[in-house]
Amino acid sequence: MLENQIVQKSSEISGDHSGPEFVQESTKIYFDPQQAIADFDAELPEVKEERITDPRVANFIRHAQVLMKHREYPLAMNLLREASNKDSKNPATLNMLANCLDKMSRNSEALIVRKTLAQVDYGFESLHGYATSLYKSGRDQEALDKYFEALAVLTDETDTLFETYKNMGNIFVRQGDFDGAEEYYNKAYTMNPQSDVLLVNFGTLEVQRGDYDKSLYCFRKAVEINPENDKAWVGLAMVHSQFGDMELAWANIETAIDINPQNRTAVHLAANWGLRDGKLQKAIEALQGYLASVEEDEDMSLVLINLLCSAGQVDQAMLEIERVLLWNPDHKEVRNLKKKIIASQKVT
Repeated sequence: MLENQIVQKSSEISGDHSGPEFVQESTKIYFDPQQAIADFDAELPEVKEERITDPRVANFIRHAQVLMKHREYPLAMNLLREASNKDSKNPATLNMLANCLDKMSRNSEALIVRKTLAQVDYGFESLHGYATSLYKSGRDQEALDKYFEALAVLTDETDTLFETYKNMGNIFVRQGDFDGAEEYYNKAYTMNPQSDVLLVNFGTLEVQRGDYDKSLYCFRKAVEINPENDKAWVGLAMVHSQFGDMELAWANIETAIDINPQNRTAVHLAANWGLRDGKLQKAIEALQGYLASVEEDEDMSLVLINLLCSAGQVDQAMLEIERVLLWNPDHKEVRNLKKKIIASQKVT
């Protein structure tokens, strides 16, 4: 079963590597310009100015902060590189540089910067940042080692500690150490029992253990806290499928896709179930919505092509084939499918 293969990869359900976070932004009208400036400054990343002795570096940092506030990351990057050229070992510069690279999804460069930062400013926060970069790069054991090292030098509890425990739990799940995962999830839970993301991770852990009643409770609690958590709805769909309640499973998976058409796990499940349950059109629509919202996913395109052929929508299948071949003219499976379709049309 496809769902049994998917639940073995907890990161696909919990989505901690690349899952979206829902942030509600509000617009405020200011009549007091000084209050507007004060609120704006309060939202900027904190920089410990006592560490910046060079006024030129301080100036670059200050302007880079404003640019990052407005999501002008390439421009901020230029200023931060200038600041780094003036003082390559300055922790404030390195920290902002790493954050900016993270925002631009330049993970390999961010990892290098965070490694340097951990060396020049050795402490919990820097080690946590380095460990998290390793974690995002899929280097689980190295990340786990650095998280343990960070905990060894921890002096006071910080908000960052929640993420440390949560990520360590995720690593233990992937390593098959479910007791270790539960220990660190519980540590994270004591810090933030209202985290819907953590509850999804707990639910995933219980799926791995085969305790579907507990996992059902965790996923339900997650959607109560955050009804927009698409990963929690996927978890519910999987559990209801396991219980044989496919009507409810379909409703859950459709909710997940409505919330986030880019949820690959949800779309993959819809494709699998659509073929099994004779709901090809639902599966096709889910795949088409997904492929319209991502840059390219050849494997999912191949699934769509096969579903379109199964539904007798050969012309649509050929359009998808041509789209894939524009990206990758050497895709062997897609080229073979094209030959088979053309051959069958000639016979007809």
